[in-house]
Amino acid sequence: MLSSLSLLLTTLPLLTSTTPLQPVLSRATLDSPPPTSPSFINFVLQTVNPIRAQHSADPLLWDTTLATAAFQKANGCKLNHTGPYGENAYYSWYWPPDFQPDFNVEIQSAFQSWNSLEEINAYLSGNLLGGGHFTQTVWKATKRIGCAFSTTRCTQNPNQEWWFYCDFWPRGNYRGWYAGNVTV
Repeated sequence: MLSSLSLLLTTLPLLTSTTPLQPVLSRATLDSPPPTSPSFINFVLQTVNPIRAQHSADPLLWDTTLATAAFQKANGCKLNHTGPYGENAYYSWYWPPDFQPDFNVEIQSAFQSWNSLEEINAYLSGNLLGGGHFTQTVWKATKRIGCAFSTTRCTQNPNQEWWFYCDFWPRGNYRGWYAGNVTV
């Protein structure tokens, strides 16, 4: 049974950086879409940029360095907020565990959870930790994003979930800078 909700998308032009693609990821070894796939990149940008537009933030550009960092964290199969980037993590699982998810639905669900009314209300009430996924997604000073799924289900975990990470640069959520970077 799917545990995902749909999000209506507004199509925006694909925006990418000119950073060379690295590292080269072999599609033959992946069960999830590779973070270098143009269709994956386009779908992520078409999902995040309308959300940012609703909050007066400019569209993000794709960054392969950030995608590589997100890929490494997603394959760690656990919550791992480390490093110099802004980070959002999401995971989902299915029963039976060998069910192959619709990764586009998973991308939509991740951004929907990060930008839910619960997250926005947490931010508005002053709970900056509770609203951190939302504020990072719409942080105006952030210009680049890179996302990735875990290569396969995380079979070492009891729920055998799929992990999805997005890294952002420059990172957001600096105390004292919210007023100039987050519009609700």
